[in-house]
Amino acid sequence: MKAGLLTAIREVALGEMPDPKPGPGDVLVAVRSVGVCGSDLHYYLRGCIGSQVVEEFPFVLGHEAAGEVVAVGPDVRKLRPGDRVAVEPGIPCGECEPCVTGRYNLCRAVRFLGTPPVHGAYCEYLAVPERYAHPLPPELSYDEGAMIEPLAIGLFASDLAAIQPGYSVAILGAGSIGLVTLMSALAAGAGPVFVSEPLDARREAAKRLGATQVLNPRTDPVVDAILDATDGRGVDVVFEAAGSVEAHQQMVEVVRPAGTIVPIGSCAEELVPLPLASFRRKGVEVRFVRRFCHTYPRAIGLAQSGKANLSALVTHRFPLEDLAGAFRLLEDYSDGVIKPV
Repeated sequence: MKAGLLTAIREVALGEMPDPKPGPGDVLVAVRSVGVCGSDLHYYLRGCIGSQVVEEFPFVLGHEAAGEVVAVGPDVRKLRPGDRVAVEPGIPCGECEPCVTGRYNLCRAVRFLGTPPVHGAYCEYLAVPERYAHPLPPELSYDEGAMIEPLAIGLFASDLAAIQPGYSVAILGAGSIGLVTLMSALAAGAGPVFVSEPLDARREAAKRLGATQVLNPRTDPVVDAILDATDGRGVDVVFEAAGSVEAHQQMVEVVRPAGTIVPIGSCAEELVPLPLASFRRKGVEVRFVRRFCHTYPRAIGLAQSGKANLSALVTHRFPLEDLAGAFRLLEDYSDGVIKPV
């Protein structure tokens, strides 16, 4: 089958990979749409995310996928050829302590698409266990189906924050993850919601999606503006979705005493200096996001209901043959890009 191959750092090419061989409980999915994620960009630019290193080239990236079932194994019970599905990209072992206690997102033996050494979704076909191929309702396109993966992250982050109606929220960063976190927080009844984002197109998207106030960290005093808008109290919940050192350091400055901080973004730097004394004095609770857990079906329902506008994320489309163009666009943050597929 054809696949978009990472052949070296900053080098991708169209090539061939062996066709996947579905097991008895697997479905064979013809891939119709794949989102280009910031984590893919990390691998493209550096060959690694922390300790997760591409050790052998060529390697297939991509994990935000949707497609059509074209064949099923003999033990598949519900899905049939022709069904449209959103692919949940992490396949846990099902036996370790996190798995058996319901936190399968923390499985150390997880096989996650596009995370070394597991090849990803920039290819023609995927073999997926039926449980992780979620039916896609007719109201949602394949592109929206691919965006279920980031929405599942935003929804999981909102769950961790235990948002209640009327909670004030700050979201630092309005890339695709920041925007789906905005959608999830609003769906949970949050408000007001403040968003900080340096790129014009992404700030405009946050406004359209319902943010109360949108700030530009390059020109606006973000911390002072949020404190002024909350009468000096700070927000109930702050999400970091920029993956920047500055945003990580701002988290504790804008959250109220005894508030909740939810870091989502991944910094390029392994070590990030944080003012831990401020964390202690404020008595904040910090809930780290590791992908998502049990949120795929709910994310699909949220999108189907119209409460999450996933089409707002997709700004550019590329054929598999021009995967390099998608990476260059995202690397340069050019042409108002939010999410290329």
